[in-house]
Amino acid sequence: MPTGQPDFFRAPGEEVETFAERVIREAIEAGDFDDLPGRGEPIPGAGTLDDEMWWVRSWVERNRLGDGQAPSSSR
Repeated sequence: MPTGQPDFFRAPGEEVETFAERVIREAIEAGDFDDLPGRGEPIPGAGTLDDEMWWVRSWVERNRLGDGQAPSSSR
């Protein structure tokens, strides 16, 4: 994680901003995340217990047919 100066020049307790953190911070300051879909809405599934089969249930829900049956795997 190059910062321009070796660690021994950094004051004790001084935080180092990584490249990724800088890019994210600059995007936030520029307002790049202000109009994203779902802003201000709760994250789906947040606060529920972990479910090992969450991806299966989610896939079935997304691909459910009108009669409540999951589609066949032959496409």
